[in-house]
Amino acid sequence: KHIYVTGGRLSGIAAAMLANKLRYLNLQVHDLSCGTVGDYIDQTALVQPEDLVIAISFPRYSTRTLEAMNFAKARGAQVVGLTDGPMSPVYATSTVCLTARTDMASFVDSMAAPLSVINALIVALGLVYFILASQFESFIMEGIWDEYRVYVGKDRV
Repeated sequence: KHIYVTGGRLSGIAAAMLANKLRYLNLQVHDLSCGTVGDYIDQTALVQPEDLVIAISFPRYSTRTLEAMNFAKARGAQVVGLTDGPMSPVYATSTVCLTARTDMASFVDSMAAPLSVINALIVALGLVYFILASQFESFIMEGIWDEYRVYVGKDRV
């Protein structure tokens, strides 16, 4: 019924991107990746057994994300994880878990692989939902974006 997407610290950026794109599919999506702790606790408290929580966490693994996962599982919700592998605490807590390797090449972690998995997931879900909706361009709001000049048009480049 509702999809809650969560991720802490750097993983929160990936979670926010996933939540944003899932909204284009006209799903009831709640982004728990940003905001205050109070917002996070208040929104997570609404999770029901018919809901889905998508949790994204990579080393060093956010305790806030793990708390959200444990709470959702206790409430009977399904939990999909996205993490770096089977040794991750996210992996053990997930109903289903997707993995993507991350490397720390410098003082920042690379999120290239996790973002690729998220992109593939969005494209796959988009194909399913757009086939059902059968109106790709109007469904993703292209007309509204053009009308309100959200993006630079070819005529303005």
